[in-house]
Amino acid sequence: MTSDSAMLDFKESQAPRVGFITNCLKMPFIKKVKLAKQLGFNTLEVACWPKGHPKQCDIDADHFDVTTIKNVQNLLQQTGVSISCLAYYDNLLSADLTIRHNNQKHLKHVIDLASALGVPYVGTYVGRDLNHSIADNFSMCADTFPSLVTYAANHHVTILIENCPMPTWDPEGFPATITYTPELWEELFHIIPDEHLALNFDPSHLYWMHIDYLAAANQFADRIKSVHVKDVTTINNDLGRYGIYGKKVDKKHRYDYGYYQATVPGYGDINWLQLFRVLQDHHYRGPYEVEYKNGNGFGVILDDQKGLRMSSHYVRDMLGLAKITS
Repeated sequence: MTSDSAMLDFKESQAPRVGFITNCLKMPFIKKVKLAKQLGFNTLEVACWPKGHPKQCDIDADHFDVTTIKNVQNLLQQTGVSISCLAYYDNLLSADLTIRHNNQKHLKHVIDLASALGVPYVGTYVGRDLNHSIADNFSMCADTFPSLVTYAANHHVTILIENCPMPTWDPEGFPATITYTPELWEELFHIIPDEHLALNFDPSHLYWMHIDYLAAANQFADRIKSVHVKDVTTINNDLGRYGIYGKKVDKKHRYDYGYYQATVPGYGDINWLQLFRVLQDHHYRGPYEVEYKNGNGFGVILDDQKGLRMSSHYVRDMLGLAKITS
């Protein structure tokens, strides 16, 4: 088990840690780590869904041993790439109680793995039971989540909640989590004030919901421990026709919202320079993880490695400029 002092040293590192979530690539984990180094990244958020899950399992949290940990640590040491967070984003309040139990059990396994590797953060969602109101779901959260947070704290790990509303989980495309706005974050932290529960902040979801992401970053700066760097654009889209709840008829695919689309950073509407200034003003020292999407607002970037390299360079340029001008 890793000590609190080691975790602190990791989190207080002065060099900006820029990485990406590993499930954007389909290749063995060892190749992802080596490629990250080649593309200019120095950290990763590693996919840890159960083995066989379409979201990918780069390190199997359900079946690991001392040899597994040593092999991963040797790989990281050889490449100079760190792991800042383990990713397992799923519905921890599923209406299906068996699925809910299994998802929470797997989250604990991911926490175990993070602790063994010396990784300070595990990223997830709270989720939602769609058969009940948000208020009722917060009651469920109050019954189950404190024990998960305590489990994480006992393993020197912090659970990070990502703020995506997950409309793809709802049959009609409405929010299917209970942590997608600042109002709801406030309620979550009121229920569970423990510092081992924090935010993996994604401004893109706030932007397309017409929420001031700069004000949110200011208000919750002390709870933001990781940032997902994903841009969105409204170019060639039609908010006036579809509204913020998105297209409902003749969708081409599940992500065809009609009025926005995800893009690589720098090709969308997010003002990353301003956001990075806000974070730096609050002495943010956490990782910046590219949640890679292969669009640029006008088409598709066919070469994922090129898109990731572009993202790495852009994020580092904006971080440097923010530091100079703040």
